[in-house]
Amino acid sequence: MKRALLCWFAACLPGMAGLKFDSTRKEIDAPPDATVIKARFSFVNDGQEPVTITRADAGCSCVVVALEGDKKTYAPGEKGTVQADFDMSNFSGIAEKQVGVWVKGDSEDKPSALLNIQVKIPVLIQAEPKTLFWDIGSKPEPKTVTLTMNYTDPIHILEVSGANPNYTQVLKTIEDGRKYELTITPKTTAQVDIAVFHIDTDCKIQKHRSQRVFTSVRKPVPAEAAKP
Repeated sequence: MKRALLCWFAACLPGMAGLKFDSTRKEIDAPPDATVIKARFSFVNDGQEPVTITRADAGCSCVVVALEGDKKTYAPGEKGTVQADFDMSNFSGIAEKQVGVWVKGDSEDKPSALLNIQVKIPVLIQAEPKTLFWDIGSKPEPKTVTLTMNYTDPIHILEVSGANPNYTQVLKTIEDGRKYELTITPKTTAQVDIAVFHIDTDCKIQKHRSQRVFTSVRKPVPAEAAKP
């Protein structure tokens, strides 16, 4: 209910400023090799007075926002477009970004429009789980990450490396180019410890070629906190 009210409120904001957007949300399925996704939000000034856009940004360096033709003032009935280019280089899975649009007279904390972008970025190398946990003082038993290749072409693991000497790792091929198991074992769980394992593959798409999995020896999680 809360999310529905927020979406309703965001959708109503553009009309209050004289700018009416065709849509305030874009959901985009990105192709595996895409590095930048372009989202376009069209609007019209449906008010009786000219409207001047003073600012439009996402507050994030990964999203570049511009107005079509760098035009800022729109007469009644005039149309325009907010352009948002999302650099996905460091993202995978589902990414959400929001663009604020301020018009003349808006306060700094209340843009007239909130434009939402959801991008579904393919995960070509899926690690499950992404992080392995041990509690301090628990048995230093082996735990396994399953690596599944979700691509039309086979993806082979070339090397698994990690700099933390407290862990050993064994890679097992379940189905060549399709599925692997990485078993990691700590030598001790006597103290808090973390590690990063780098997985290098022969994936044809550069941005997906290298992946990471994590390990953590942590303080025991209280039973109440562990409940969903």
